[in-house]
Amino acid sequence: MKDVKVTYFDGAGTGEAIRWLLTYGGQEFEDIRVGFADWPALKPKTPHGVVPLLEFDGKVYGQSFSICRYLGKKYGLGGKTLEEDLVIDQNADFYADIRNKGIQSFWEPDASIKAVKQEALVKSVYPDLLPKLDKILRENNGHMALGRLTWADFAFAGFYESFKLQSLYPDFDEKYPSFKQLRDTVANLPAIKKYLQSKSE
Repeated sequence: MKDVKVTYFDGAGTGEAIRWLLTYGGQEFEDIRVGFADWPALKPKTPHGVVPLLEFDGKVYGQSFSICRYLGKKYGLGGKTLEEDLVIDQNADFYADIRNKGIQSFWEPDASIKAVKQEALVKSVYPDLLPKLDKILRENNGHMALGRLTWADFAFAGFYESFKLQSLYPDFDEKYPSFKQLRDTVANLPAIKKYLQSKSE
């Protein structure tokens, strides 16, 4: 890939997994951070009206999981068969389903509606879904699928801090230590650790 650019807001969110995957693959890229004030002007120019975006070889691509899936296959982090890819995809999509529920509540502008949504999540949704996600990780040697490192681990780990923040679920790490362990596993890969250290300097 030539002239690689990642465009996202100035934070981790769904863009971080893409940054981490490119770093893991040894690909240099331009890290474009968009201010919220600049977003309305940029939005109509994006393929789907959302970020992150990955640009290379003069073409722009959107949708974070599609980009992660592509980079995962490019860097040897996909399945070895179609069936293995199916397992990775189903577990990654399950994680996406959970986090999207939290996102909808977190960004709800009406405080009274937000409170109702959040109460439903904490009382009914998370107690059902989070143990299932925890079981997936425990049954896969601390990974999202196949018992080994895949692109889905990057999708999970890159968004994890935002996932915790937006879920508004108390004692997240304490109740589900497998989640933070996976985040730490990916964050401590040599290339990712070096990248994170450079960003904190």
